[in-house]
Amino acid sequence: MDNPFNLLNVILLLGASQGIFLSVLLLNQHKNKSANKYLATILLVYSAFIVESSLSGTVIGRQLPHLLGLAAGVIFLIGPLHYFYSRSMISSGLPFSAKQLLHFIPFFAFYLYNLFPYYLKSGEYKIEYIQKLAEQGQPLSIILFNWLAVIQGIVYMAVTLIYLKQYSQDIKDRYSTIDRINLNWLFFITRMTLAVWSLGFVVKLSELFGVSSSFEALIPLSIAVLVYAMGYLGLSQPEIITSIEEPKGMKKYERSGLTKEKAQNIHDKLIKLMDTEKPYTDSNLKLNQLSAKLSVTPNHLSQVLNDMLQQNFFDFVNRYRIEESKRMIADTSQQQYTLLSIAYEVGFNSKSAFYAAFKKHTSMTPSQFKKQSM
Repeated sequence: MDNPFNLLNVILLLGASQGIFLSVLLLNQHKNKSANKYLATILLVYSAFIVESSLSGTVIGRQLPHLLGLAAGVIFLIGPLHYFYSRSMISSGLPFSAKQLLHFIPFFAFYLYNLFPYYLKSGEYKIEYIQKLAEQGQPLSIILFNWLAVIQGIVYMAVTLIYLKQYSQDIKDRYSTIDRINLNWLFFITRMTLAVWSLGFVVKLSELFGVSSSFEALIPLSIAVLVYAMGYLGLSQPEIITSIEEPKGMKKYERSGLTKEKAQNIHDKLIKLMDTEKPYTDSNLKLNQLSAKLSVTPNHLSQVLNDMLQQNFFDFVNRYRIEESKRMIADTSQQQYTLLSIAYEVGFNSKSAFYAAFKKHTSMTPSQFKKQSM
C-alpha cells in the first residue's frame, strides 16, 4: 500500500489545488453569483475526488487512514450540480427548493449505507479493508454504487445537453444577437464531462467482464484537465442577461389562436417593415421590439416566422443583415467602407458574428464575396 509518489500523483495534486484556487476566485466574483456558487462547489468536489485518487495507495494514506474513502461518495454530487449550474447560468434568479434535494438521494444513500460498516470504524480497520479490496476485489455493494454513479453522471449530462439545446433554440426565437448569451462554452464543458463519464463506463464495463483496463488511470487525469477548463471558462464568461428565461418547450403555439388570415397579414406587414424601415440595423433588436412595431404579440410574430417562413427570429433578421451587407460590398460607390464597418452598419456587433452568419447564408466569406463581386 505504501507506494511512493510518482509524476501522476504530483499532476493530480496540482490539479486539485488549482480547483480549490479557482473555486475561491469564483466565490469572490460579483457577476453570476448564483451560478458561480454551483461551479465553485463542482470544482471542490472534483478536487476532493482527485486528492483521494492521488493519495490512495501512498504512505500518506496509511498515516491518515480516515481520509481513505472519505470523498468516495462525492461523485454522486457532480451530475446534479452540473445540471443546476447550467440552469442558474440561464435563469440567475432561480431559487433553490426543497424538491431539488431529491437529486442528491444517491449521495446521502451512499454515506448512510457505509456509515457503520466503514466510516465509523477505526483507522486500522480502514487500512485492512482497503488492502482486502485490493487483494480480493470489490463487494457487490460497491460495484452497484459505482455503476449507479456512472449511469447517473451520463444521464445528467445528457439531460443538461438537451436542456441547453432547447435554450439555444429559444434564444434564437427572441434575439437577433446572441454572442453573449449562446453558452457554447457550457456545451463544450458538458460534452467534456460526458466524455469523462463515458470513459468511466468503459472502465466499469471492462471490469465487469474481467478485462484489465489500462484507461482507469486516465479518469482522475482527465478530471484534472476538466477542472482547469471549467474553472477558467467559468471565470471568463460575462454575466448572462437577467431577462433570459428557462426553455419553454416545443408546444408554445398550441393555444395561440392565430388564424391563417391574421398570420398572412402579419407576414405582409413584417416584410414591408423590414424593407422600408430596416429595423435589423439595430444590433440589439429583439422579438418583442419588432412585434411592438407591428402591433402584434411576440408569440404571434414568432409563430409566423417559424410556421410560414420556417425560420427563427435570429436567422430571419441576420438574413436581412447579410443581404444588406452584400449590397454594400458590391456597391462601387461604397468601396470606402471596410468589411468590419459594413458589418456594424447592417447590425452585427462583432466580426466573428458577421463572418459566421455570412458563411452560413452565402457559403463563402465576406472577403471571397467581395473578390467575386469585383
